[in-house]
Parts: sequence; C-alpha cells; structure tokens
Amino acid sequence: MKRKYRIAGAAAVLAAALLSLTACGSFGTSAEPVSRQVIAMTTVMNIKAYGKNAEKGLDDSEKEINRLDRLLSVGSSTSAVSKLNAAGGGTVNADIDTLLKKSLSVYKSTGGAFDITVYPLMNLWGFTKVYNENDELDQNKPRDIPTAAQITQALTTVGSNRIQYDAASRTLTLPAGTQIDFGGIAKGYTSQRIVDIMKKDGVTAGNIELGGNVQVFGTKPDKSPWTIGLTDPNKTSRTMGVLTLTKGRAVVTSGGYERYITGKDGKRYHHILDPKTGYPADSDLKSVTIVCKDGTTADALSTAMFVLGKDKATAYWRHHSGTFQMIMMDSQKRIWVTSGLKGQVQSDRYKIRVISRGNK
Repeated sequence: MKRKYRIAGAAAVLAAALLSLTACGSFGTSAEPVSRQVIAMTTVMNIKAYGKNAEKGLDDSEKEINRLDRLLSVGSSTSAVSKLNAAGGGTVNADIDTLLKKSLSVYKSTGGAFDITVYPLMNLWGFTKVYNENDELDQNKPRDIPTAAQITQALTTVGSNRIQYDAASRTLTLPAGTQIDFGGIAKGYTSQRIVDIMKKDGVTAGNIELGGNVQVFGTKPDKSPWTIGLTDPNKTSRTMGVLTLTKGRAVVTSGGYERYITGKDGKRYHHILDPKTGYPADSDLKSVTIVCKDGTTADALSTAMFVLGKDKATAYWRHHSGTFQMIMMDSQKRIWVTSGLKGQVQSDRYKIRVISRGNK
C-alpha cells in the first residue's frame, strides 16, 4: 500500500503543479479565489476558496489539517495512532472510527488489496525513512532491500483481518506486532473534511490539492468547469490528458512511477506494496486515477486498484460503478476510462479506450 506522508521533492512539486486545477475563462478581481499553502502530513498542500467567506474557510481548513496531522501521523510518538500502536489498541475518537470503518470495508471488498496494517513492511523496506521531511529523497542511492526471510517474517503481522474493532464502543485491539498506518487514506479523509468545513463556512466553491489528491466542490464564479491535468507516468514533467468535471468530485491518483528506492542490485522498487506478497505490487498498470464524490473512498481505492491490476480493477468497478469512476494507464501506454467519464477525458498524446459496464 502506498504511503503518502512526506514533504514533496522537486519532482513531486512538479507533479502537483501538473495536477493543478485551471480555469477555462478569465476572472475579474472579485472572482479570483483566495489561496493558502500549508505544509502538513509531510506534504505541500494548496487550497483555494471562492466567495466572501473564503478567508474563514481557509483559516478553519488549516486548523483542521494541523489537527488531523497531530492525530494521525505515525512519525510522531505523541499522535493518537502511534499511541494505539504502542499500546496494542485502545478507545478511538470519531475520526479514527471513520477511518477504521472505511479501511476495513475496502480491505474486505477488495480482497485485501488495501490494508492499513502494512506499516511493518513499509518500515522494513525503508520507505518510512526515505520519505520523511529530514531525507534528501535521493531515490537513486543504492540501498539494501529486505531478504525473502525478512519479508516472510513481517507478513506474519500483516492483515487487517487480524484487527478486532468494536464499533459500538469504538474499541480497537491489535495483536502483538500488528501496527496500523492511515497514510494511504488520511489525505483523502482530510480533503473531504476540508470540503465539509468550507461548505459549512459558506464558501461557494473551492479546490484542494494535497499532493497527488485533488478535490473540488461548488461552481466557479464564471460557471466554467473544473479541469484537472493528469500527470503522465511515462514523463512526469507533462500531462497524459485532461479531466473535465462539471460537479464536485475527489480525484486521487496512485502509481509506482514517482516514489521508489533503488536496490544495490540496480533495480527500482516502487512504494506501493502488495499486502499479500510483501513486495512492491507487480501491477500491469502505470497509474490509476479514481474519481468519486468522497475523498476518503477515492484515496483508498486508488491504492487498491493499482495493486489489483487492470483486469481485476475493471471487474471491481463493474460491481461498484455507482460508487466511483476510474482512469488507468497500463504498461503498454494505453489509457482506459470507465464509461461514467466518457467524453470527460481528453488526450493529444494517447488513445483513449472506454470500459463499459458489460463483460467485453
């Protein structure tokens, strides 16, 4: 599973720029959004809000981001999640209750492709050290990779089916050695919380970019649609296409092209781990973009669909097409778009193929 808590390096900042939301028309001064940049969850976050209450919306959003960072960061021994891991469980608050329910639901429905208990594996591979605010992110520096025996041992602690959670009392029990990490879903939850807070504050429209996560809501003053550039996994300095949205949606992309380590064997090992094998997912996909109403769901599914690969991800979508839509680029550089996004994705570089709800 991917871990997305980190300060963005130069490549990631560029990728975030490519994922920025662009207006299709020009605004007068009164129609310009108010912007705020926040560094939290070891990620560069850019938030824009429209309307007379934009400043209040941004202030409250920043407070919420920092609150959730303190609550969920496994990099801090004082966070609620770290304390749960150290104690082997405990009573959780409303935020962690929501995250646990969603994580366990996606774990079950995807056959374990999304798993919040991969933290020991992430530690073993060294991704938690490479992708933190104190590292220079030298991804090409040769590093030791885990042995098969080490991975086998770590896998004995992995599996969300090992977790015992009583939702009625909000009591979590973790067996010895099992640790949780919401790094693969926390930013999606955060973006959804920001949207909810901004709407409550009376913000009329906004866009939230949290690294590779984008979420938009409302209608811009000039009534133009939201347009989102999709990073090309074959060359991250450009886009592979543009997604146009007329309604508020969360858009979350996962791929193995940006974050990786280089082993002393000369091979690259990307950061999205398959919870069943303990190794980087052997996916036939280069990237997966999930589009849906809920940021939390989009975040979890982006990881799960990448791990599953094209055919299984397609089958999953056909059973859940009312929940989300999907854009995939496969290893043969083909773009696949589910039918709910037909006509909303344009590319001058690649041919687009539409996946129907049927069996073909």
